[in-house]
Amino acid sequence: MSAVKPIFYRLHPRRFERLLKRAVGAFLGLFLPRKRIDTVPLDTIQNILVVRQHNELGDMLCAVPLFRALRERFPSAYISLVASPVNYEVMQQHPLLDEIILYDKSQFRHSPGQFLKFYKKLKQRRYDLAIVSSTVSMSFTSDSMAYLCGAKYRIGAGSINGVENLAAAFFNFPLDLRWDLNSSVHQTERNLAYVRCIGLDTNDLCSNIHLGSSDKTWAKDFLCRHFKGKKCAIGFHPGAGKTSNRWPADRFARVAEKLSAALDALIIITHGPVDDEPAGEMVKDLKGSFIIVKEQSIRRVAALIDQLPLFVTNDTGMMHVAGATSTSVLSLFGPFDPYEWAPRGERHRFLASRNQNIDAIAEEDVYNAALELFQRR
Repeated sequence: MSAVKPIFYRLHPRRFERLLKRAVGAFLGLFLPRKRIDTVPLDTIQNILVVRQHNELGDMLCAVPLFRALRERFPSAYISLVASPVNYEVMQQHPLLDEIILYDKSQFRHSPGQFLKFYKKLKQRRYDLAIVSSTVSMSFTSDSMAYLCGAKYRIGAGSINGVENLAAAFFNFPLDLRWDLNSSVHQTERNLAYVRCIGLDTNDLCSNIHLGSSDKTWAKDFLCRHFKGKKCAIGFHPGAGKTSNRWPADRFARVAEKLSAALDALIIITHGPVDDEPAGEMVKDLKGSFIIVKEQSIRRVAALIDQLPLFVTNDTGMMHVAGATSTSVLSLFGPFDPYEWAPRGERHRFLASRNQNIDAIAEEDVYNAALELFQRR
């Protein structure tokens, strides 16, 4: 009879990693100094680190007002952002930031030397203020960066919605955040909570992507090559990572056909890595001129959307990308709260299911809302 393996051998690697981080966080909490501060002397701040490598692309774009509030208060400060491969590209060349530091965990697993080099780089800048803006989930890795970078003032989550952060000891300005008492607080507002606590704010709550000249040129050339004599082009994104966020693709097709006929419009369909099924279903019997845009960088796709007067999308990462351009966005919501996630600004609109089932959104309502948004432009 074979010996019973220890439990950590039977755990999934990612689950084991989470358990290990929790244990380390609890252990460090016993020894790290618990001295808390209730103010930050703003006149002393010259170097700032914001950590947002956890969560997805849309979560990063919702943090743009946080970066704006920092830049408006500290116009001469050096502001660094730690991002991950999934949300790094969309923030490149952003005028609110001086530096984007890529944290690629997959590379560090194979090269401990690169891991140590990463943390050494964090120490070299000698940050005065470190902020970890957790709004969806807390991250031991992100929280540890705030402490290991050596910043004198460290702001992050002490708890979220009553759930204690086991890595809260890394912060000397921990916040206890209760968004469950008002679940409709927008994600941009949740990010801003991490600087409003020290008196910073901004009047501009919109997200934006800084598009370089090469991306804009590519987008204009793309449309010129494919315009096919149409008067305009309208964008659609029928996919979403979560199937519960997908409005039926055949309804996307019928709305696209009606808008194309009414406006003499070329149909642009954006296609992400997990969108084979909904994109294929949409174009299966689609009438009218259409183009599928796939296997392009997110910055090129953003530049293309920026050229369009209207973009109709599910609640997904591409919705946030479109919302950070100059186009008008009609977003469709099922189980998630649009008051928390929908793009902000008067040029945008959302439709939400009353029963949290996205299929319940009527086709005619989407067509009428899209036509209204287009005509308003």
